Amino acid sequence: MTETSFDLVDIIRTLQRKRVFILSMTLAAILLGGVFLVVRHTKYKGVATFFVNNPLYGDRSTLFRSHDTRYVDYFGGDDDVDKIMAFANSDTVRDRIIRNCQFDVVYKKDINDAKGHSALMGIFNTNVRIKRSEFKDVSVSYVAYDPVVAANVANMTVKVMEETYRHYYTAMKMNIYSSINEKVIQLDSSIDALTDTLAGLRDKYGIYSLISPNRRDIISGDMAKITAKGYGRAIEQIQNIESVKDQLVTDRANYISTLNEFAATTNRSMEFLKLITRALPPTKPTGASINTVLLLAACLGAGFSSIYILLLTYFRKLNSVVR
Repeated sequence: MTETSFDLVDIIRTLQRKRVFILSMTLAAILLGGVFLVVRHTKYKGVATFFVNNPLYGDRSTLFRSHDTRYVDYFGGDDDVDKIMAFANSDTVRDRIIRNCQFDVVYKKDINDAKGHSALMGIFNTNVRIKRSEFKDVSVSYVAYDPVVAANVANMTVKVMEETYRHYYTAMKMNIYSSINEKVIQLDSSIDALTDTLAGLRDKYGIYSLISPNRRDIISGDMAKITAKGYGRAIEQIQNIESVKDQLVTDRANYISTLNEFAATTNRSMEFLKLITRALPPTKPTGASINTVLLLAACLGAGFSSIYILLLTYFRKLNSVVR
């Protein structure tokens, strides 16, 4: 049986003999790469970068602290960044972005139609990239054919995420605010009822002195000289009602103070995301450059043509062997 050899020397000689063919295929690949550069649509990428602020810094216990002086970092931690990434990947946030950026006008699809809306969501999901770095900053990039659209979508993505992240905390605070405010309304009603009762008792028995619920502070004075029937009971009733009313008034003042604190923590001037790099319309297209595309085409043309020649030569040599 005759052995067939095809060593490195044979490979080099084969490539030398077919160098014209390899060069022709390489030039053809470069030409195809040039055609691709001409017919391809130029895309642009807008990039915005932001930090996540620590939501605890805008909390009521931090803004109006009087006892706890614990340090609160301005920057959010990994847990806060995780929440932002979760919001960014939600359909609710992405739906608001495509509507605010008028994707139906840009990409000429009906956003109110189920198929059109799904197509627009797919376009956004394909072209957007949201990445976090080891420095806890988050970058948002969007690729589009129009540089202005690319920048606007990147900036709008940051804006919508900030509003959604803010609403997550402010909604809970507003629920607490509403609950306390309802209690204040109830206290107002109770205080008015007790005031009417006290006014009636004072007018009925002619007791207009300030009677403290704390019995040790009562100055008997003129009241001790009055011996009218029912007068003592009236004093006891006024003291009891005043004690309740004073406590309700104190509670109401505390509740109103708490309401003002919660109102301050929900102010829109508090930012939950800090934009450090605003996306501007890019001046250069994204993707591989002309030189890179042509070089890659040349390498592919030369590589495939060389492999084709070597395989063809080797099989011909195998077939020429007498079996």
